[in-house]
Amino acid sequence: MVYTVTFVTLFIAHIVAAANDFDLLFRIIASIITIQTMFAGLVLHFLNGDARHARYPVVALSAGLGWAYAEMTLNWTILLWVIGAILLQYATEKGLKYYGHAQ
Repeated sequence: MVYTVTFVTLFIAHIVAAANDFDLLFRIIASIITIQTMFAGLVLHFLNGDARHARYPVVALSAGLGWAYAEMTLNWTILLWVIGAILLQYATEKGLKYYGHAQ
């Protein structure tokens, strides 16, 4: 729930920043959204959630991120964002598989 509220708040804030020509604020918020999207599983883990819950949403979120970075045009680079997010999610889940067992 915290992840979703944070993401939605940042998304709305980046729209407001863009509409008011607050370029630096827009770039900072966009960077945070990018990190939160690409590392969704790890962020959920740090929020005491289950990293596996990010498996399917990360595909849609990264496609939207790719769309935004492609300047809202259909471009092959969108696929790179999706593949990158899936690989990071997979690596996160594999990396956290044994987390907590070796104390």
